[in-house]
Amino acid sequence: MSTDNFDFTKMFQQFDVQEMTKKIQDAFNVDFSAVNEAHSKNIQMMVSANESLTAGTQALMQKQAEMFQTALQEATVAAQSLSGSGSPQEVAAKQAELMKVAYETALKNTAEISDMAKKTQDEVAEKINARVAESLEEIKDSMSKIG
Repeated sequence: MSTDNFDFTKMFQQFDVQEMTKKIQDAFNVDFSAVNEAHSKNIQMMVSANESLTAGTQALMQKQAEMFQTALQEATVAAQSLSGSGSPQEVAAKQAELMKVAYETALKNTAEISDMAKKTQDEVAEKINARVAESLEEIKDSMSKIG
């Protein structure tokens, strides 16, 4: 049984990457510096979009923590106000008022959180959309140079 060791390095010695790149560039009129620049812009956009997303997420989490702390403080005050003796009608009226305030606060907080999330999403989408539009213009310009 013979074992022929196939040497891939010998096979690829005849290929000059720079020469092949030059041939492709000449044959298809490819501007590799423009391709590199486009990819660089894409990466910059992704970094910027991720930074916006991170900042928005951090602000959202901070706001939720503040809301939670406020809710705990309000619950403590509510419990203290209910612990005072009073007639059942007074306690029921206090409970109803506390429920109303809690519901209104929850609605306000939900709207605020929703607005913050939407603002972050819009900012990220705007960056991506701007880069896509710019990319389409770059493709259009490069195609006009071919013909």
